[in-house]
Amino acid sequence: MRSINIRLNELKEKLSDPKLLLNKGLGNEVGFYIFDYKPEQELIVRESIPMIKESIEKENPQIKIQVFDLYDIVLDFFEQRGYMEKNFKMEQRKDSEFLYDKMRKALKLATDNDWIVKYIEEHMDEEAMIFLTGVGKAYPIVRSHTVLNNLQTVVEKKPLILFYPGTYENGSLRLFSRFLDDHYYRAFKLIEN
Repeated sequence: MRSINIRLNELKEKLSDPKLLLNKGLGNEVGFYIFDYKPEQELIVRESIPMIKESIEKENPQIKIQVFDLYDIVLDFFEQRGYMEKNFKMEQRKDSEFLYDKMRKALKLATDNDWIVKYIEEHMDEEAMIFLTGVGKAYPIVRSHTVLNNLQTVVEKKPLILFYPGTYENGSLRLFSRFLDDHYYRAFKLIEN
């Protein structure tokens, strides 16, 4: 397996490719890509994303990149509504799984009113490439295959890149290289391991 630094350099080059930016060569598929990496490389990838964004936008002023962190979106939802303390108390009274279920329902995940999808849709610059991060931090509340499925009709003009701490092979997402996150066949692996 190649080093994460080599793969991140290749990623930066690939993201500047005009074909990728125009979603050319994909047939009629959505321009969704997955950059998977070993979970233990999470901090390296997390620290590299702002530098990659800044470098690409500086070298190619016509390219805009917008970063959405799933974990931050979830936190924002509960903080705005004053639910954080309530959630902590609920977890103490019940258990974590009970809380996660209540949080999923409050976020209306995988419904027509999915709050994460609405948030991205409302804050998205349609001319920007989307970086979707925070997958590992938002687990087990948010499942990446669900978010990708629900974003297909929202993110259409520019590519979406999901930064995934795990493996993506043959349409299978395996979070942290351990948990089967379900199948998602419509994304393309961006950089080979």
